[in-house]
Amino acid sequence: MEINMTKLHPCFVIITAAMLFLVDVSQQGIQWKYVPFENGKCLFNGEKVNVHEDVKEIQTCMRWSCFEKNSTHGMMRGASCGVVVVAPPCKYIPMRPGVYPYCCPKKGECPKNKAHG
Repeated sequence: MEINMTKLHPCFVIITAAMLFLVDVSQQGIQWKYVPFENGKCLFNGEKVNVHEDVKEIQTCMRWSCFEKNSTHGMMRGASCGVVVVAPPCKYIPMRPGVYPYCCPKKGECPKNKAHG
């Protein structure tokens, strides 16, 4: 059995690129920031945030949550929109100011294919 290398190479490139893209997309939606932690609260952007309480950033379409790391440091976990890929003729609805996740970009309506005949 002989393997046709001219067909194998493009398949390898496509599969490798797809895997790298999917890994990138999955990591894009979560961010972590170390913050001071006092009296059971994270100090974040001038606010005192209770553990597991959410802070919503309307302009950036993000939600931050406080987690205790130790008695002096906390971590804020930020959730943001992932990447949306829309192929024509479907419509793309861009990100807009609002509360996460409702402000995230999304795939809109796709015209239905008309049956031939």
